[in-house]
Amino acid sequence: MKKRGVSPRSPVLTQQSGFPFFPLSSMIHRRVIDFLFKLKHLNKSEMTTLPLQLRIASYPVSLLLRLFRLTNRCQVIGFREYRQRLNRGEHVLIAFWHNQGLFMPFVWFGKPGRIKLIVSRSKDGDLIASLLLWFGIGNIRGSSSRGSTAALKELLRLDRKNTDSIVFTPDGPKGPIYKVKDGIGYLAISSKKPLYLQSVCCTKSKELHSWDRFRIPLPFGCATWVCSPGLYLSGHPGLTLDEAGRIIEDGLNFINRITEALSAGQITEKEARALLDPESLPWRPYSMAPAAS
Repeated sequence: MKKRGVSPRSPVLTQQSGFPFFPLSSMIHRRVIDFLFKLKHLNKSEMTTLPLQLRIASYPVSLLLRLFRLTNRCQVIGFREYRQRLNRGEHVLIAFWHNQGLFMPFVWFGKPGRIKLIVSRSKDGDLIASLLLWFGIGNIRGSSSRGSTAALKELLRLDRKNTDSIVFTPDGPKGPIYKVKDGIGYLAISSKKPLYLQSVCCTKSKELHSWDRFRIPLPFGCATWVCSPGLYLSGHPGLTLDEAGRIIEDGLNFINRITEALSAGQITEKEARALLDPESLPWRPYSMAPAAS
């Protein structure tokens, strides 16, 4: 008989004592094989440029994050179009706010090593880059304060090469919180790739006293991910950098509100999907793909 309140798809097994039981040895073995497969697809220079101690220390952290994900009930809304593109081998742009980064690797559904995230050149950036490698996510080093020009040039080069999806946190690495930088607007206008705005909210998390109120997910809650329709800012050549930045900023804040309302039970999944309709505001007209030339 199925126990009430436990998802039939959940990997968590419940003993008679009521405590969750995890087959840790087999789970870790599968994860190690999975991680090694993902690392094989990454550029070797991305591994060797990072301190060895951080590469080693970040591995158990990645395992802990995966364990936390396994202990959370998960709902993923609005990712159908995004997943279809990745399944076809297409590349996209992805944006989310800086404070939500820890649980975002779990909604990368593309091939390992075919995604790059811009990461600051700070010590914190080294830690983030080391952790992301265990999820098959590469990095481009730079930020608004250090290496910004080189990072933007590399982003534009990768975009023209069209071999990787590109991820950015528009308010990183030092804020202000929930404010988009000009370079992100320039990339969105220049790129022919669709831009997907994403958000995650966990019912159980720890909020740090940092500039971005960084969130650390905790176990035994519910994690909700939401994704916008694809946006094509390059199809609107009249947009200025400020206008492009406002579109991204307003869109991310709108996605955030949907995610938080859905997570809190204030709206239903059906209502959330209606708000994500590409034919509705604020997505239209930017959700319309430009005509092929």
